[in-house]
Amino acid sequence: MSIEEEARTLARIPMFQDLEPSQLRLLAFSAARLDVAPGDVLFTQGEAPDAAYVVLEGTAVIEVAAGGTAHEVARLGRDTVVGEMGVLTGEPRTATVRAGEPMSVLRMETDLFLNLLDKTPSLARSVLRDLAFRLQETTQALVKARG
Repeated sequence: MSIEEEARTLARIPMFQDLEPSQLRLLAFSAARLDVAPGDVLFTQGEAPDAAYVVLEGTAVIEVAAGGTAHEVARLGRDTVVGEMGVLTGEPRTATVRAGEPMSVLRMETDLFLNLLDKTPSLARSVLRDLAFRLQETTQALVKARG
């Protein structure tokens, strides 16, 4: 996949849709493309965050350990972002993310992601909007679970 193709992929992701084409190309150029084998781990619950990942192809499995057992809480496919919450907060990872099938990702180092947020208010608003939607979904799921 070329830088131009990666930039077009980034443009489809709601978090990045307000970025200018030149910013998308810079992000694609600055991020590292990784191919991940099924079962391989991108990051582990409890680790210090060092990057966020854009899923270009494949499926990311999100697992949370509780009571000594890992529980799958979500599967995210292409054109999604994982790991950005840890990058934003600097707190240890709240979940483990592994490849559910062959996966290609763009790895955005913490400094790259935070620098882009600092320089791009529209991206910062998009990230806040995305996190607010996730919080709403989590709250609704908790209410339903307690039902």
